Amino acid sequence: MGITIKKSEAETVLRAAYRAASSSDDSLDDWTFLATSLREVDAPRTYTAALVTALLARACDDRVDPLSIKEKYGERAFSLRTLCHGVVVPMSVELGFDLGATGREPINNQPFFRYDHYSEIVRVTNKARPYLDRVSNALAKVDEEDFSVEESFDALVSVLAVCIAVASKKRRVAVGSAIVEASMIAETQSFVVSGHDVPRKLQACVAAGLDMAYDDVISRRINDPSRDMPGDVQVILDGDPLLTVEVRGKSVSGEGLEQFVRSATDAGFRRVALMVDAASHVSLMTADELTSDLEQEYECIVKVNESVSSFLRDVFVWSPRDTHSILSAFPEAMYRRMIEIEVRDSEMERWAKLFPET
Repeated sequence: MGITIKKSEAETVLRAAYRAASSSDDSLDDWTFLATSLREVDAPRTYTAALVTALLARACDDRVDPLSIKEKYGERAFSLRTLCHGVVVPMSVELGFDLGATGREPINNQPFFRYDHYSEIVRVTNKARPYLDRVSNALAKVDEEDFSVEESFDALVSVLAVCIAVASKKRRVAVGSAIVEASMIAETQSFVVSGHDVPRKLQACVAAGLDMAYDDVISRRINDPSRDMPGDVQVILDGDPLLTVEVRGKSVSGEGLEQFVRSATDAGFRRVALMVDAASHVSLMTADELTSDLEQEYECIVKVNESVSSFLRDVFVWSPRDTHSILSAFPEAMYRRMIEIEVRDSEMERWAKLFPET
């Protein structure tokens, strides 16, 4: 009934591969190219984690079928999800290499969770298909050429070298201490609503802004099936719900706002906010006494911001930090929040260029 990879052994092998990848420039070109290609804009974020996990399994046991996804597939199969969740993801955090996906269970996503083996995968988007083919062809080569444990280890090292390089690049700190409030607000407004990943950047901006005022700010991954609270960003105080914010990059109606307020108060939030920035949005503040009516009906405080600029001005007004501290801390917080919500690398670089180290 398949092959079980011992967690302790996998951790030992992965640590050794990480050390080798960190200390040597002797990478295998084919695997470096593959790992680098999985960082392209259209590449699914889960594929790097899947590749690392498969190579790790083979580096632990050369009987392993690297194309297997679930242990029940056959005698040579292993559980891709178990090894990834139990070893690869937590060690990526501990050691500091970047898997592309930031969730705890990247294999619990398309296309891996519904299939037992790569050969069974038929449903995949047109954009994802070339990348899936690259990964499956590379892993098929491992099996067809009967890679030894050592050869699989060397391939893993080459892939990890790319993961380490990406992590190092993302750790660059953007410092904004040499700018003034108006400049930072204007630059952030322009950046967030232009380019790619606007919804993700909007949410990152709200989370980073709230980081300037609160210690426990939760930013949920977009389309996260495990969401259990209304809103996109929440503030928790002493373990209790304090504030929830719905972040939208498209028009929100008065009815939509009321639905959110209702669900938020049902969940125990007494402070409810909407941050919307969209050209198509019709201002809710023109509706007479809309928020006050909602506050009376649902017994809560309702705050509406209809632009990034408006939200950031509130940050400067209400944050307990001094202005210099916000100017220094916000660009870095925004950068970290964009990593967390998986904004693409090209946008991260664009942000870093706006606020270079000073």
